[in-house]
Amino acid sequence: MNYNNWEKQVQHSLEKLKTKLDQNSISKELYNGFYIWDSKYRSNPEIMFIGINPGDGNPNNDKSIVVKPEKQMSYLEYWDEDEPNLTYTLARETINVFQKLGYNQIQITDIFNNKSVKTNFYYVITKKENDIKKAFNTIENKGFNEYWVKSYKWTGELIDILKPKIIICEGKGVFDMIKDYDDNINVEWNSDCGFIERKDGIIVIGYSRIFSNIKNKTGVADLISKFWKYEK
Repeated sequence: MNYNNWEKQVQHSLEKLKTKLDQNSISKELYNGFYIWDSKYRSNPEIMFIGINPGDGNPNNDKSIVVKPEKQMSYLEYWDEDEPNLTYTLARETINVFQKLGYNQIQITDIFNNKSVKTNFYYVITKKENDIKKAFNTIENKGFNEYWVKSYKWTGELIDILKPKIIICEGKGVFDMIKDYDDNINVEWNSDCGFIERKDGIIVIGYSRIFSNIKNKTGVADLISKFWKYEK
């Protein structure tokens, strides 16, 4: 499958889900749209960041479906010259991880904007993670299970299309879901972070967090340096 076909299939499915969510007064209040990309699109990125789902701070939280990539990685909002988004905690935490690796602002900007992609396991925008399950279980019996299966399929297909060198899972829950793909040769988890070596050569790194705070930033930095090095 190529990316264009994938995008069309996902958009069509999201449109059907949106119709169901909008027709239910409870679920309609629990979600605020669908959003796929927090970055540019590129094949064979050095790093693929996968979060849980877009939060309600997303500017596209108007019940719309946004499938097109952005012009820059969202984490760079933290360093915006005109209006820096200093409340974007996960951006600050992720930047700090790469600073621990010795990279400066110019290098980190290059890594995020020109060598990375960022998306989420679930594309639905909610205020809280628990609202994902509530919203889909409200519209039909086992609705969340069906949405999980779709999300699992879409994420797996996107990984196969992009073929990143490194995947960084932004949360233990995401790490465990990516680990569930049946193609791992080694899995390790220690001190709130870990990695997976996949048969296709992709390395998956994950970490635990408290809300948007990464528990062991030094450990995550060590794992990144073990498997990846920045080259301009």
